[in-house]
Amino acid sequence: MKLEDLKPGLPVQITAGYHKGKTGKVIAVGTFEGGPKQIGALVDIAEPVLVILEPGAMEKLPEKPLSPGWEEFEI
Repeated sequence: MKLEDLKPGLPVQITAGYHKGKTGKVIAVGTFEGGPKQIGALVDIAEPVLVILEPGAMEKLPEKPLSPGWEEFEI
């Protein structure tokens, strides 16, 4: 993804790094102090941490969620 395509609330899947394969929502986009990366997106991955990622380490997920009772998984 490009940095310009990222916006708060966008559902994404992580495609690189330690959290590869996890999904989450973008919380904020910009420059963050204290992390190893200075420009990227702050992503909530439904765990006790927020992750700072470069735009190239994410891909956009469809905005429409799955119907109730359905879940996506890898075989």
